[in-house]
Amino acid sequence: MLAVKLTIVGCAPAWTRRPGRASSCYLVEQGETALVFDLGQGAFAELSRYREPETVSAIFISHLHADHCVDLIPLRHYLTYEREGGRPAIFGPPELRRRFDAFQHADFLSGFGGRPLEPGSSVEVGGLQIEAQSVTHIPASFAFRVSVTGSAGPGLAYSGDCSVADDLLTLVRPGDTLLCEAAFGVGPSRGGIHLTATEAAAVAAERGAGRLILTHILDASDEEASRDSAQEVFSGPVEIARPGLSIDIG
Repeated sequence: MLAVKLTIVGCAPAWTRRPGRASSCYLVEQGETALVFDLGQGAFAELSRYREPETVSAIFISHLHADHCVDLIPLRHYLTYEREGGRPAIFGPPELRRRFDAFQHADFLSGFGGRPLEPGSSVEVGGLQIEAQSVTHIPASFAFRVSVTGSAGPGLAYSGDCSVADDLLTLVRPGDTLLCEAAFGVGPSRGGIHLTATEAAAVAAERGAGRLILTHILDASDEEASRDSAQEVFSGPVEIARPGLSIDIG
């Protein structure tokens, strides 16, 4: 069975003043199959460090905040004017294409395959199975689980943006790597929009995850303190997402 690899392309929140930090973008590869989860600001250029954009098989957009999808614009321009040919399938919220039509022009994402996501939907790309589940954030927000098709082994669960930790409990399975937003770090939580590090860790602990990766942490939050607070709740490995971090899944 081919190994599945996660690479952190971008992990910044909605804004950052740290140079070289793109917003949300996560690359998952198995052999020739390459999936991208979210494509926030700055992520298109950073993706090229790890893989030619035209070789991506599919893109999954968790929700319609710009820090998770706006770099579909440079991707589309690149594939239209510089590298004509294959285009990845795009899976995302039902309003995704209409949003870009309004922002750019009609049929802006025409030529890209894929379809709108629904809660509980499942997509197979290459040898990978991708499950989508609704989470509490803005309307039509999704978390995802990626696993090898037909395998009962550990997979990767990605929270997208989420404010209710319990939303993730049915998605995460024993041994999984949980890539989870923890925008509010050590807290306190400020409104029903994001998670703290301890809330993310509680999901990992309850579901018996094999590893926790904290991502999307606000600049004002202390990353190492966030890791330490998560480690008090979850006894497994806890890491802070950073650009270029690469992990084998399973």
